[in-house]
Amino acid sequence: MVVDDRVREEIAFIRNAIEQGRGCAGQHSLDLLIWGIALAVGYLGTYAVAGGWRRFDPNWVWAICIGLAWLYSLRGLFRQRSFGSLQLESRPPVVQALQMLWVACGIFLSIFSIAVTLGGDMRMGWFSAVAAGTFGIAFFVSSYLCGLAWLRTVAVAWWGAALVLYVLRTRLEVLPVSAAFMLVLLALPGFLLWRSRPAA
Repeated sequence: MVVDDRVREEIAFIRNAIEQGRGCAGQHSLDLLIWGIALAVGYLGTYAVAGGWRRFDPNWVWAICIGLAWLYSLRGLFRQRSFGSLQLESRPPVVQALQMLWVACGIFLSIFSIAVTLGGDMRMGWFSAVAAGTFGIAFFVSSYLCGLAWLRTVAVAWWGAALVLYVLRTRLEVLPVSAAFMLVLLALPGFLLWRSRPAA
Protein backbone atom coordinates (compact mmCIF):
# COMPACT_ATOMS: atom_id res chain seq x y z
CA MET A 1 0.00 0.00 0.00
CA VAL A 2 2.83 2.38 0.89
CA VAL A 3 4.59 1.38 -2.32
CA ASP A 4 1.46 2.12 -4.37
CA ASP A 5 1.16 5.56 -2.77
CA ARG A 6 4.80 6.27 -3.47
CA VAL A 7 4.43 5.19 -7.09
CA ARG A 8 1.37 7.41 -7.50
CA GLU A 9 3.25 10.35 -5.99
CA GLU A 10 6.20 9.80 -8.34
CA ILE A 11 3.91 9.56 -11.36
CA ALA A 12 2.14 12.75 -10.29
CA PHE A 13 5.52 14.46 -9.84
CA ILE A 14 6.69 13.40 -13.30
CA ARG A 15 3.41 14.45 -14.89
CA ASN A 16 3.58 17.84 -13.16
CA ALA A 17 7.20 18.34 -14.27
CA ILE A 18 6.31 17.56 -17.89
CA GLU A 19 3.37 19.98 -17.77
CA GLN A 20 5.67 22.67 -16.39
CA GLY A 21 8.14 21.96 -19.20
CA ARG A 22 5.40 22.22 -21.81
CA GLY A 23 4.20 25.46 -20.28
CA CYS A 24 7.70 26.90 -20.41
CA ALA A 25 8.17 25.77 -24.02
CA GLY A 26 4.90 27.41 -25.01
CA GLN A 27 5.68 30.59 -23.12
CA HIS A 28 9.11 30.99 -24.74
CA SER A 29 8.28 29.52 -28.14
CA LEU A 30 8.26 32.93 -29.81
CA ASP A 31 11.97 33.13 -28.99
CA LEU A 32 12.53 30.24 -31.40
CA LEU A 33 10.42 31.99 -34.03
CA ILE A 34 12.33 35.28 -33.64
CA TRP A 35 15.73 33.57 -33.67
CA GLY A 36 14.80 31.47 -36.70
CA ILE A 37 13.77 34.54 -38.69
CA ALA A 38 16.78 36.58 -37.52
CA LEU A 39 19.27 33.86 -38.48
CA ALA A 40 17.55 33.31 -41.83
CA VAL A 41 17.84 37.04 -42.58
CA GLY A 42 21.53 36.89 -41.67
CA TYR A 43 22.16 34.02 -44.06
CA LEU A 44 20.16 35.62 -46.87
CA GLY A 45 21.96 38.94 -46.36
CA THR A 46 25.31 37.15 -46.61
CA TYR A 47 24.07 35.33 -49.71
CA ALA A 48 23.08 38.64 -51.33
CA VAL A 49 26.59 40.02 -50.75
CA ALA A 50 28.41 36.83 -51.78
CA GLY A 51 26.31 36.59 -54.93
CA GLY A 52 27.17 40.18 -55.85
CA TRP A 53 23.59 41.48 -55.69
CA ARG A 54 24.16 43.86 -52.77
CA ARG A 55 27.13 45.78 -51.38
CA PHE A 56 27.32 45.99 -47.61
CA ASP A 57 29.25 44.36 -44.82
CA PRO A 58 27.43 41.12 -43.92
CA ASN A 59 29.00 41.22 -40.45
CA TRP A 60 26.82 44.25 -39.70
CA VAL A 61 23.74 42.35 -40.82
CA TRP A 62 24.66 39.49 -38.48
CA ALA A 63 25.40 41.87 -35.60
CA ILE A 64 21.99 43.53 -35.98
CA CYS A 65 20.07 40.25 -36.38
CA ILE A 66 21.75 38.50 -33.46
CA GLY A 67 21.68 41.63 -31.30
CA LEU A 68 17.94 42.14 -31.80
CA ALA A 69 17.24 38.46 -31.17
CA TRP A 70 19.21 38.58 -27.90
CA LEU A 71 17.35 41.74 -26.84
CA TYR A 72 14.07 39.92 -27.39
CA SER A 73 15.20 36.82 -25.50
CA LEU A 74 16.49 38.87 -22.55
CA ARG A 75 13.36 41.04 -22.34
CA GLY A 76 12.32 39.41 -19.04
CA LEU A 77 15.60 40.38 -17.41
CA PHE A 78 15.29 43.97 -18.66
CA ARG A 79 11.69 44.10 -17.43
CA GLN A 80 12.74 42.99 -13.93
CA ARG A 81 15.51 45.57 -13.82
CA SER A 82 13.24 48.36 -15.02
CA PHE A 83 10.78 47.64 -12.22
CA GLY A 84 13.59 47.54 -9.66
CA SER A 85 13.19 43.85 -8.87
CA LEU A 86 16.41 41.89 -9.17
CA GLN A 87 15.03 38.74 -7.58
CA LEU A 88 14.18 35.98 -10.00
CA GLU A 89 10.85 34.37 -9.43
CA SER A 90 10.93 30.87 -8.05
CA ARG A 91 10.82 28.54 -11.02
CA PRO A 92 10.45 24.77 -11.02
CA PRO A 93 13.73 22.90 -11.70
CA VAL A 94 12.52 21.53 -15.05
CA VAL A 95 11.71 25.06 -16.24
CA GLN A 96 15.12 26.30 -15.12
CA ALA A 97 16.80 23.37 -16.89
CA LEU A 98 14.91 24.04 -20.12
CA GLN A 99 15.68 27.76 -20.09
CA MET A 100 19.35 27.28 -19.19
CA LEU A 101 19.75 24.66 -21.93
CA TRP A 102 18.70 27.14 -24.61
CA VAL A 103 20.58 30.07 -23.04
CA ALA A 104 23.75 27.97 -22.88
CA CYS A 105 23.40 26.94 -26.53
CA GLY A 106 22.78 30.55 -27.53
CA ILE A 107 25.80 31.80 -25.60
CA PHE A 108 28.03 29.08 -27.05
CA LEU A 109 26.97 29.74 -30.63
CA SER A 110 27.22 33.53 -30.23
CA ILE A 111 30.71 33.44 -28.69
CA PHE A 112 31.92 30.78 -31.10
CA SER A 113 30.61 32.67 -34.14
CA ILE A 114 32.47 35.80 -33.03
CA ALA A 115 35.67 33.79 -32.54
CA VAL A 116 35.33 32.09 -35.92
CA THR A 117 34.62 35.42 -37.65
CA LEU A 118 37.57 37.20 -36.01
CA GLY A 119 39.81 34.21 -36.78
CA GLY A 120 38.86 34.41 -40.45
CA ASP A 121 37.49 30.86 -40.53
CA MET A 122 33.84 31.67 -41.22
CA ARG A 123 34.51 31.48 -44.96
CA MET A 124 35.43 27.82 -44.56
CA GLY A 125 31.71 27.14 -44.11
CA TRP A 126 31.71 24.53 -41.36
CA PHE A 127 30.19 26.76 -38.66
CA SER A 128 26.65 26.26 -39.98
CA ALA A 129 27.02 22.51 -39.50
CA VAL A 130 28.17 23.06 -35.91
CA ALA A 131 25.17 25.32 -35.26
CA ALA A 132 22.80 22.73 -36.73
CA GLY A 133 24.26 20.00 -34.53
CA THR A 134 23.90 22.23 -31.47
CA PHE A 135 20.25 22.91 -32.27
CA GLY A 136 19.75 19.17 -32.61
CA ILE A 137 21.05 18.64 -29.08
CA ALA A 138 18.85 21.41 -27.69
CA PHE A 139 15.70 20.05 -29.33
CA PHE A 140 16.52 16.47 -28.32
CA VAL A 141 16.91 17.33 -24.63
CA SER A 142 13.89 19.67 -24.76
CA SER A 143 11.71 16.86 -26.12
CA TYR A 144 12.24 14.91 -22.90
CA LEU A 145 11.95 17.90 -20.57
CA CYS A 146 8.66 18.88 -22.23
CA GLY A 147 7.36 15.39 -22.95
CA LEU A 148 6.89 16.30 -26.64
CA ALA A 149 8.00 13.41 -28.83
CA TRP A 150 7.73 15.40 -32.07
CA LEU A 151 10.61 17.62 -30.94
CA ARG A 152 12.84 14.54 -31.24
CA THR A 153 11.95 14.45 -34.94
CA VAL A 154 13.06 18.07 -35.19
CA ALA A 155 16.32 17.13 -33.43
CA VAL A 156 16.99 14.30 -35.89
CA ALA A 157 16.19 16.67 -38.76
CA TRP A 158 18.75 19.14 -37.39
CA TRP A 159 21.40 16.40 -37.27
CA GLY A 160 20.58 15.52 -40.86
CA ALA A 161 20.82 19.22 -41.70
CA ALA A 162 24.27 19.32 -40.10
CA LEU A 163 25.46 16.66 -42.55
CA VAL A 164 23.92 18.48 -45.52
CA LEU A 165 25.46 21.79 -44.48
CA TYR A 166 28.85 20.18 -43.99
CA VAL A 167 28.73 18.67 -47.48
CA LEU A 168 27.74 22.05 -48.96
CA ARG A 169 30.17 24.06 -46.81
CA THR A 170 32.33 25.26 -49.72
CA ARG A 171 29.43 26.12 -52.05
CA LEU A 172 27.47 29.35 -52.23
CA GLU A 173 24.22 27.39 -51.99
CA VAL A 174 24.96 26.62 -48.34
CA LEU A 175 23.71 30.11 -47.42
CA PRO A 176 20.11 29.90 -48.73
CA VAL A 177 19.93 26.26 -47.60
CA SER A 178 20.98 27.35 -44.09
CA ALA A 179 18.31 30.07 -44.16
CA ALA A 180 15.69 27.50 -45.16
CA PHE A 181 16.71 25.21 -42.30
CA MET A 182 16.43 28.09 -39.84
CA LEU A 183 12.90 28.86 -41.00
CA VAL A 184 11.68 25.26 -41.20
CA LEU A 185 13.47 23.70 -38.20
CA LEU A 186 13.67 26.65 -35.80
CA ALA A 187 11.05 29.28 -36.62
CA LEU A 188 8.32 26.79 -37.59
CA PRO A 189 8.65 24.65 -34.42
CA GLY A 190 8.55 27.88 -32.41
CA PHE A 191 5.33 28.86 -34.14
CA LEU A 192 3.80 25.41 -33.62
CA LEU A 193 4.73 25.43 -29.92
CA TRP A 194 3.20 28.88 -29.57
CA ARG A 195 -0.01 27.73 -31.27
CA SER A 196 -0.30 24.71 -28.95
CA ARG A 197 0.78 26.45 -25.74
CA PRO A 198 -1.36 25.67 -22.65
CA ALA A 199 -3.99 28.22 -21.75
CA ALA A 200 -2.86 30.67 -19.09
